[in-house]
Amino acid sequence: MVCFLAIISFILLIFFDVSYYLRIVSTILFGRLFQKNCKITDPVTIYDFCFTQDLDLVFKHMNNARFVRDLDFCRFHFYDRTGLYNEMVKRKTDALQAATNIRYRRVIPLFSFFKIVTQMIYWDDKSVYLEHKFITNDGFIRAVVLSKATMLKANVNEVMESLNAGPKPEITPDLDYWIKSMDESSQKL
Repeated sequence: MVCFLAIISFILLIFFDVSYYLRIVSTILFGRLFQKNCKITDPVTIYDFCFTQDLDLVFKHMNNARFVRDLDFCRFHFYDRTGLYNEMVKRKTDALQAATNIRYRRVIPLFSFFKIVTQMIYWDDKSVYLEHKFITNDGFIRAVVLSKATMLKANVNEVMESLNAGPKPEITPDLDYWIKSMDESSQKL
């Protein structure tokens, strides 16, 4: 029996990114147990630590791909804490991660604690736009990320209304340029 469990565990570790799924579940459970729900327009924070599995090739700092991976945890946490996930379930829709734009400002060193602050900064009829800030304990913003999540079967304006989001925020200049660049890129395709 022990041998059978060891083989099953080994197969799971080879064919699935088990730590990824465990991290998603633990992030959501932690939020549900220890954090309050918040308004869709409020910032939501998760905490992290740069460990050896996060390292770049030089073994000194966090790999750029790990920033993108951590965004999944932030989004799931944000969707859960703000009620957006429940609203999507009610409307039988999904949110497709349509685009991400990252500006790396400085590395996150090995064995550093950091937080990721996620806030919805804009929405249109199809998509929600989030800003994520990777901030180390010294208060420095190490990376800023804009992400676009497109809802497949729901009107985002109606979703925001049901979540009492209030008036739509003004679009920031950098987000406006990014949306226009994506529209221009789509014209090429």
